[in-house]
Amino acid sequence: MIARLVVPLAVVAAGLLMAACSQSEDTETAPAPPRPVLSVVVSKADTQTIGFSGTVEPRFETTLAFRTLGRIVAREVDVGDRVEKGQMLAAIDAESLAADLRSAQAQLSNARIQAETAEASARRTRQLFEENTASQSELDRVEQNLASAEAELVNARAQVDKAENALSYTVLTAPFAGVITDREADVGQVVAAGATVMTLARTDQREAVVDIPAAETSRMEKGSPFRVVLQIEPSLTASGAIREIAPQADALTRTNRVRILLDDPPEAFRIGALVTAVPLDPEAQSSIFLPASAVFREDGETKAWVVDPDTQTVHKRAVTLSDGVPLSAETGQVTVAKGLTPGDRVVTAGVNELEEAQAVSIPTDGAA
Repeated sequence: MIARLVVPLAVVAAGLLMAACSQSEDTETAPAPPRPVLSVVVSKADTQTIGFSGTVEPRFETTLAFRTLGRIVAREVDVGDRVEKGQMLAAIDAESLAADLRSAQAQLSNARIQAETAEASARRTRQLFEENTASQSELDRVEQNLASAEAELVNARAQVDKAENALSYTVLTAPFAGVITDREADVGQVVAAGATVMTLARTDQREAVVDIPAAETSRMEKGSPFRVVLQIEPSLTASGAIREIAPQADALTRTNRVRILLDDPPEAFRIGALVTAVPLDPEAQSSIFLPASAVFREDGETKAWVVDPDTQTVHKRAVTLSDGVPLSAETGQVTVAKGLTPGDRVVTAGVNELEEAQAVSIPTDGAA
């Protein structure tokens, strides 16, 4: 009886073992479920959304100073005042220089009398010499006196001109029409010759000064067209072109300072106004941007995971960045120059944990 029971038990055990092995094999060959990933559909973004912010500045700005030492006794303008060419801006005490001018004028009068006297004496001596009444030595002496008197007259005239010029230096006038942008001295202050008193900016030529990422300026050149928008009133715009691009990028922000000369801007584009500069060059007007977390380095190349829409799998693709650093510390974006086209879906997180041809799923809240 015991022998009869042993055989069926062995058969049952063998069956259970085979079933367990079959279940283990099925578990190993089952495909892994798709991995949820965060992604974004790339597109070209208008640079206006990035915002090349800047300010309106004068193209020409001049510091004004007196050309002589003195105490300021008058100041006719202040910061923000508009002035015309030749308008008086300030003046210093001119009493000592006026006295110098009067002294020079007196010396000129004396020199003129001495020259007239010497000329009359020379004329009489020449007549006497022709009549053989005066000697040659007397003629030579009066001729020498006349030459000396004429030289003194020339010197006296030069001293008067010099004194008049010095007196004119006591009045500070505007060399051109513009607006006063700074003032560093006031009435009662003693200023040295050449010390800055105020700053005058021309208003007929204004430019927008903006800081643009190096990735963008690499595609720009002198003369590239721009549209400049007044930030407080976006309906007011002005056209312009690049006049100057700083040759060296800022070490911290990786931006180049660009000066855009405005073409007949509206009056509202005052000096210091905030503006947004938008490039009109089609190649510079739009760019592809990605979060910095979407790219990684492998085998010396920069790559990104691109999702195949048909198979819902990811594949590595080499990309070229316009520069190797984030566009800005605030946005954490990079500019893609090559490797991606608008419409590609790129994984933006966990790029170091994916494998080639791995199946993924796109959560609704992670799609862009």
